[in-house]
Amino acid sequence: MSRLVCMLIFDGAQSLDISGPLEVFALASRQTQEDAPGALPPYALRVVARDAGAVTLASGMRLLADASCAQLPEDVDTLLVSGGMGDALDRARADPALTDWLRAAAPRARRIGSICNGALLLAETGLLDGCEATTHWSDIAELQRRYPSVRVVPDAIYTRSDRIWTSAGITAGMDLALAMVAEDCGLPLAWKVARRMVLATRRSGGDSQLGRLLAELDLPDHFAELAQWIRAQLHARLDVGRLAEWVHMSPRQFTRRFRAAFGTTPQKYVARLRIEAARAQLEHTAKDLKRIAADCGFSTEEAMRRSFVRELGVRPGEYRQRLAPSRV
Repeated sequence: MSRLVCMLIFDGAQSLDISGPLEVFALASRQTQEDAPGALPPYALRVVARDAGAVTLASGMRLLADASCAQLPEDVDTLLVSGGMGDALDRARADPALTDWLRAAAPRARRIGSICNGALLLAETGLLDGCEATTHWSDIAELQRRYPSVRVVPDAIYTRSDRIWTSAGITAGMDLALAMVAEDCGLPLAWKVARRMVLATRRSGGDSQLGRLLAELDLPDHFAELAQWIRAQLHARLDVGRLAEWVHMSPRQFTRRFRAAFGTTPQKYVARLRIEAARAQLEHTAKDLKRIAADCGFSTEEAMRRSFVRELGVRPGEYRQRLAPSRV
């Protein structure tokens, strides 16, 4: 039986918050049937709103909701909530017809998720209380301030707390959907979907919302220079003591200032940069894994493998085979 995925929309919702994740599920079904003609598609999709019929999105486009909230089928597998622009989300949060319905409908779904600032609508219902959650970077402060019972993860692509999933802005909803496909149907199908959608590098939930190079433009001068130096020295020893010495600070002061500037610890920052560098070499060179591990500062090939499995859910050799088969 196909898993039923329902997307809740409302006036002022973001079109890509809706279409991006749904296209991931739709393409997973199409790919499955291409691989095995006659196979049952893994997903069926439905769009629901407070009332069935036309809903005007933030872009001005109009989308027809298949059904009203009251008509949500009993056998829903995945219930997703889209994000919205400006006052649209505030109106949705203030609408008891939506919030009361979400509280009542949530127990019927195997899992629940939000796209972008749809997390604030979930939080309004209390469904995120005690859960880790994220949202678009511009809405993180409001999520923290208005819903203190939510354990906010400020710089993640998506989060998962048991059956509750949340994602950051727009394209991060596609990463969340890909992760769901991988959980439901296995990594091979998720990789095929990612390649067909030209999502060439699968992002893990812990990836930064802002591209690191872009984010580093706003750092204080000495830390911006440090970031450039780290990138050039990934092959070398980069412990806290050496980094602190480079900016003429004590290790304790440096760690505190670094976390404030980068939003993470020095160790995690360096580890992520090393994974990024290794991914680039796996995609664009034919170097063997041992050489790549050494170039990127991993102590051994096994250390690189452990880092890839922890952060990306896949081994380096599999990553290269899936995403850059021409290099193998």
